[in-house]
Amino acid sequence: GQHRRRDSILRYLHIMSHRIKVEMEVAAFISRAAESLGLEVHLDPQTTSIPSDEHLAIVAINSARTQLATYPAISVAKFHNRVVAKPTQSNEELLKKLQIVVNERAKSSNQTGVATYRFTLSGEFIEVSDVISFDSIWSIEYAQTSVFENAVRSANQLPLGKTELLTQKFLVMNFDVPRNLDMTEPFRHLFAHEPGYRIVKATSHTGYVALQGDRDLFEEVSHAIDYLEGVINE
Repeated sequence: GQHRRRDSILRYLHIMSHRIKVEMEVAAFISRAAESLGLEVHLDPQTTSIPSDEHLAIVAINSARTQLATYPAISVAKFHNRVVAKPTQSNEELLKKLQIVVNERAKSSNQTGVATYRFTLSGEFIEVSDVISFDSIWSIEYAQTSVFENAVRSANQLPLGKTELLTQKFLVMNFDVPRNLDMTEPFRHLFAHEPGYRIVKATSHTGYVALQGDRDLFEEVSHAIDYLEGVINE
């Protein structure tokens, strides 16, 4: 009995110790994912930065069950301090090569949890980050299982969900509205203007706008965010 008790205590400590490293601004999405699965998580809030120039980001998630899930490469760039994420137009050959690189690196790293591998558009390695950040919010809307949900699954040693894209045409951008601005009226106006907008808050004045379809999504989404942030008023 003594041994078994010690084992279960060690296992409990191991589960407790897996804290999810997440950018403070998007931590709410981890908490919501955990809630929807009925699970507890421990967060390790961080502040990170994302390269400004357009680049490719591939998220890999290792689970202690020796399962590895990798997401498709996404194009990420900064625009007026906002993070813009959309499917990449890079050629298939390059993307296949990068997926292999990420798979090999992720397998040989013995860390569980989330790692975001960043590459230049021509495929040069930039960096790897173990903090979940703004460049993963697209997955909440457009991946079969979001990075946030899979992070929670990994931390709880559960099987990981599928990572395929739900559509090839989308764009997601985050917003950060001055705290003194009203957040109700602009929402009404934007949904009347474009019922397809997905506007999701992380906190009272931060969050993201997402839109999918066959048109100039960048124009539409940045317009919505300018409006929310009070840069324009129509």
